[in-house]
Amino acid sequence: MRVTNTMMRNNSMLNMQKNKVAYNKYLTQYNTQKKIQRPSDDPTIAARALKYRTTLAEIDQYLTNIKDATSWMGATETCLKTVNTKLTDMIDYCTQAATGTYNEKDRADIVTQLKQFSKYIYEQNADADYAGRYLFTGFRTDVPMLFDKEETGTTYTITENIDINTINKYQYVYGEASYNAGSSAADYANQASEFATTHRALLSYDKLDDNQTVKLTYTDSTGTQQTVTAITKSVAADTKYNEHLHPGADEVYFVPETGELVFGDDVYDSIRAGKDLSVDYKKTEFAAKDVRPEHYFNCTAVDNTTGEVSNYRTAGTQNMMYQINFSQTLVVNTEGCDSINLAVGRTISDITNICNDLDVMEANLKSVEKRINDCDENDKTTLANLNELKSQIETEIQLQKTVLGKTLGSAITTCQSAKDELNVALADHGSRYNRMSMTKSKLEQQQNDTKEAKSDNEDADLGEAYVNFSEADLLYQATLNATSKILGQSLLNFI
Repeated sequence: MRVTNTMMRNNSMLNMQKNKVAYNKYLTQYNTQKKIQRPSDDPTIAARALKYRTTLAEIDQYLTNIKDATSWMGATETCLKTVNTKLTDMIDYCTQAATGTYNEKDRADIVTQLKQFSKYIYEQNADADYAGRYLFTGFRTDVPMLFDKEETGTTYTITENIDINTINKYQYVYGEASYNAGSSAADYANQASEFATTHRALLSYDKLDDNQTVKLTYTDSTGTQQTVTAITKSVAADTKYNEHLHPGADEVYFVPETGELVFGDDVYDSIRAGKDLSVDYKKTEFAAKDVRPEHYFNCTAVDNTTGEVSNYRTAGTQNMMYQINFSQTLVVNTEGCDSINLAVGRTISDITNICNDLDVMEANLKSVEKRINDCDENDKTTLANLNELKSQIETEIQLQKTVLGKTLGSAITTCQSAKDELNVALADHGSRYNRMSMTKSKLEQQQNDTKEAKSDNEDADLGEAYVNFSEADLLYQATLNATSKILGQSLLNFI
C-alpha cells in the first residue's frame, strides 16, 4: 500500500485532534470538578444524576413536612400535658373540698377556683392556636374552638351520644319549707325537706331552648331500637323545690335551664340494660366562650335570619395527614372531642348551681332569724311557728351541704374519667410523634447516603483528574512534536 505525505498529514491531524479532545476533557473536569458537562458526555451518569437529584428533592420536602408536623405536634402535646396537670390539680382540690365544711365564704372560694380551672382548660388550652391555626378543631383550623362573643342568631340541633355508664345515681333535696304569714308549725313540718334519689345525666350544654321536643333513642336488651319522648320540666315552673328532679317511674324529664336529663326508675332500668343512647336537642343562645357544637357533635346549624343550613357530620374523624416519607402519611392533629372532655366544665356548673341554692337557703334562714328577733316575745304561737320554720330550713341546709359534698365527690370521678380519656389521647399522640422522629432519623440517613451516591456519580476525583490531565498534556505535546517532524519532511528533500 502506498502511503503519501497527505495521508500521513491527515492522520496526524486527526490523532492530534483526538488528543486535544482528551486534553480539553480532563482540563474541564479538573476546573469544574464534575465528570460531565452535558448529558451527551455520558448518558448513564446523566440519568443517575437526575434520579439522585429527584430523590434529594423529595427527601428535602419530606423533612420540611416533618419539621412543620413536629412544631404542630409539639404545640399540641404542650396543651394536652397542661390540661392533664390541671385535671390532677382539680382532683386534689375537689378531694380536699369534699372532706371539709363549708360556710358562705368557703363555697365562694370553691366556685371561684373551679371556674378558674375550667377557664384555663377550655379558654387557654382547648382554644389554643399555633401560627394562627387552631390546634384542636380538626380541618376547620380557621374556626376557634369557642365562640368569641355571644351568639344568638343561629339554632343548633345537636345529636349527643351518651355513655350509659355516665348516668349517675343522684341524691337531691326534695321540698322546702317557706315562710307564709298564715302557716302554722304543723304546716311547716309538713313542708319538711327530704332526701330523694334519681338517675341523672348532664348534657354538654345548659340554657337550652325550652320550646322543643326532646327525644332519646337507644337499643334495648333485645336489640330493638326504642324512642322515648322526654317531658320538658322547667326549673322556673317548679311548684315544689327540685320538682324538676322528681320524675315518675316511667318518665324522663328534660330540664332546659340546667341541661339535665332525669330518668325514672323503670326507664333507667331499660336503658341501663341496653346500649347506644343518644339524644337530639336544640340550643340557640350561646354565651361568649361556649364551645362550638360542630367541633364535638354531629349537628345542624340554621341561621335564623337567612335560613341558611349548615350540616356538620365529621367531628372526631377529621385527620390532618402529612406525607412524611415515600408512600407514608401520618396524622398530626388531635381533635378536642377526642381529648378534652366537656363533662368537666358541666360538673363545675352543677357545683355552682348547688352553691347558689345554698346561698338562697342561708338567706332565707337569716330572714327567718330576723323575724324571730323582731317578733313579740309574748306571741308564743308565732314564735313557735317561726322556730319550726327555722328548724326546717336548717335541716334543708344540712341536706343541701350533703348534696354538695357528694357532688364534689362525683366531680372527682368525672375529672378522673376525663384524665383517663386525655391520657389515651396523649399516648396515641406520643406514639405518632415517636414514629415521626424515627422516620426523620431514617430520612436524614437516607439523605446523607443519597448525597454521597450523587457525589460519587457526578463529582470528579481531583487527584485522578490531575493525573489524567497531565497524561493528556504529555501525550498532546508528544503528538505535536512527532507531527512537526513528519510534516517538516517531503519527497523532495531526498531527490
